[in-house]
Amino acid sequence: MTGLSSVKAEISTLIQRLRVEAARRDQGLSVAPVSLHMVFAGPPGVGKTVVARLYGSILRDLGVLEKGHLVETDRAGLVAGYVGQTALKTQDTITRALDGILFIDEAYALVGRAPGETDSFGAEAINTLLKEMEDKRDRLVVIVAGYPGHMQQFLLANPGLPSRFTKTILFDSYKPEELVEIFHTTARRDGLLLDTAANPLLQDFFKLATTGLDFGNARTARTLLERTREAQATRIAPMLGAGSVDLNTLTVADIIAAKAAMA
Repeated sequence: MTGLSSVKAEISTLIQRLRVEAARRDQGLSVAPVSLHMVFAGPPGVGKTVVARLYGSILRDLGVLEKGHLVETDRAGLVAGYVGQTALKTQDTITRALDGILFIDEAYALVGRAPGETDSFGAEAINTLLKEMEDKRDRLVVIVAGYPGHMQQFLLANPGLPSRFTKTILFDSYKPEELVEIFHTTARRDGLLLDTAANPLLQDFFKLATTGLDFGNARTARTLLERTREAQATRIAPMLGAGSVDLNTLTVADIIAAKAAMA
C-alpha cells in the first residue's frame, strides 16, 4: 500500500507483540492479554477499510481469529426503527462478524451530534456492542472508524468505550506525490499504461484537489482515473474500425480532458 508509514508501523508492532505472546504460550509461560480492538481515525479514502481487511487476514494467519473475515457496517446496520429492536439488530450484525472483524464506519453517528445530546437508539447499540465485546472477547475484534475529532466524541459517549478501545491509529491524508503513485498503481492493475509526461499534470491536479472540501484522497485518484478512461474512450472509439488502435495508453490529452471534466 502507498504511504501510511505510521499505520504500517503500528500494525507491525502489534504483530510482533502477538508473535511473542504466542511463543510464550507455547513454552508454558504466562501470557498477557493484548487488546485487539482499535479506533481508525482519519478522513475518507485513506485505506481504513483496506487495512482492516488485511488486519483480519493477519490475525487469522497468526491463529488469533478462526476466519479473519471483515463485516463492514455503520449506524444503519446497527440501529432499528423502534426501541428494543436495535439490540437485536446489533446482535445479528455481531453474529455475522464472529471469528473475524466488525468494522463500524462513521461510528460517531451512534452518539448525539452535540455535547450532552443523547441518542437512545445509538446508546442501545453501543451498550449491546460493549456487552458482546466482553462476552465474545475471544471471537470478536471490533474496529470503529471516522474523523479524528468525531471519534474522540464517540469515545466519550460511554464510560465503557475508552477501556475497550485503548489503541487509536491515525490515518493521515495522502500527499500529492502519493496520489500520483496510487493513480499509476491503479492504472497498471487495470492493464493501462500512462505517459510519464503526464506526471506534472497529475501532481498539479492533486495539489489543488487536497485543498477542496470534497477531497476524497484515494477516492479522488480513482475518480480521476475513471474520467481519464472515459476521455481515452472518446478519443479512440472513432478509430476502432480503422485498424490497429492502442487500447492501453492513457495520454497527456486524456489527463487534460479528465481534469476539465472534474473542474
